[in-house]
Amino acid sequence: MRITARQIEIFQMAFRQKSTRKAADALYISQPAISRVVAELEAEMGVPLFDRAGRKFEPTAAARSLYTAVQQHYQGLGRIKDTAEQIASGTGGHLRVAAVPAVADTRVATAAGILMAQYESLRIDVDVLNEQAGLAAMREGRVDCAVVSSDPGDPNLVCTRLADIQPTVIVPPNDPIASAQKISPTDLAACPQIMLPVDSPFRRAVEHMFDREGVSFHVRAEAKTQTALVSMVAQGAGRAIVDEGVLSASKETKIASLALTSELIWPIRIIASSVSHNIPGLQRLVAELQKT
Repeated sequence: MRITARQIEIFQMAFRQKSTRKAADALYISQPAISRVVAELEAEMGVPLFDRAGRKFEPTAAARSLYTAVQQHYQGLGRIKDTAEQIASGTGGHLRVAAVPAVADTRVATAAGILMAQYESLRIDVDVLNEQAGLAAMREGRVDCAVVSSDPGDPNLVCTRLADIQPTVIVPPNDPIASAQKISPTDLAACPQIMLPVDSPFRRAVEHMFDREGVSFHVRAEAKTQTALVSMVAQGAGRAIVDEGVLSASKETKIASLALTSELIWPIRIIASSVSHNIPGLQRLVAELQKT
């Protein structure tokens, strides 16, 4: 990969100014020259560095990772080239992910951990946000992607369906139904439920199931993550419906799990901008999430 000091200088200014015109004014060169050099750098790396949708000129995740490397290693152009190659291959860089509570500390954290263990130059930060907040953070550039349940239906965003979660019921070991293999919503609701917060799409799916079956239920308590639900159930606080995947991620053994007789399928999706969704590091995360 051939990257020149002049390309790095122009990239830095374009990154800081978030405008080819302002970068051109700062460097006393023409605006087309800025655009041409940035395009050459993008072509050399094979990833988009700026989102040019509409009037925007916003840095992508790849641009932020490269800029960080430039700031840290500007004296060593070779180090910058190495970082650029890692970003281009998806083995390095910095990704920021927003995830709904239902999967943040299980599926998303597991996928991020697997990738970072495999690629020491790759950093993945995971923030726990509800759907609305996660999508807002992505649109504002505070995260690079959002793992949610619903498709926002935005033509400027790319929505990839990752999996359909098959929820399971968990109860304390001394619960009268602990030895059963399956349970109906009616029998489940005979005791209080521990649930995710009301703004959780997973919670809404569970409530819709109860409503569909004509069953009323009582909420004993709320917890923001599924691992918290597991811990509370294990102490005998109540019953809960969780993603089956949380059980393999949890060390808690003092629970019994049962299948639901009523269908309850909950989709999870990853949302990214149309410019950034093909960045190799993000594609690696998508592939890993589809395995979990």
